[in-house]
Amino acid sequence: MFTIESDGTINITRGDVLYFGVSAKDRESEEKYIFQPSDIVRISVYGKKECENVVMQKDFAVTTPSEDVEIYLDKEDTKIGEVINKPTDYWYEIVLNPDTKPQTIMGYDEDGAKIFRLYPEGGKPDLDEEPATPENPREVDEELDPLSKRPIENGAVARAFLAMLDKINALEAEVTQLKGEEL
Repeated sequence: MFTIESDGTINITRGDVLYFGVSAKDRESEEKYIFQPSDIVRISVYGKKECENVVMQKDFAVTTPSEDVEIYLDKEDTKIGEVINKPTDYWYEIVLNPDTKPQTIMGYDEDGAKIFRLYPEGGKPDLDEEPATPENPREVDEELDPLSKRPIENGAVARAFLAMLDKINALEAEVTQLKGEEL
């Protein structure tokens, strides 16, 4: 679950995905800025009153001219710190071209800090009764990875299988359509 309040406060459950569009205005003309393929947009989350303590940072490369850039944080990006038992506030900022010509789009301003509020997530039970060993590791991959030696989650196989079925069905439909056009 996530919400974004009118003042820019982001409320999100730890471990959930977050996505939203960011736009900017030219400071002089007040016209909407058109992001260009060479632009980078960075979101940084840092400790409340601890700007030097960056706890999460992610860059987004612009690939086509656009008025908006999509910010997408996956479940690993929002698992900040250890498991929490109460809401925890961080501060965040969004910067255009942070390494070349930094322009803060959202961040600390005359209204104060932009809050990134993390809500607790439920913990996962430890269902392993045996201690982890190289032959019986506790960690499993959640996605298929041809380089991994760890076991894979059943859901990872099912997701990959369903994705392949979708592709096969799409190809079959395309072949049927092409055969119909040749007649």
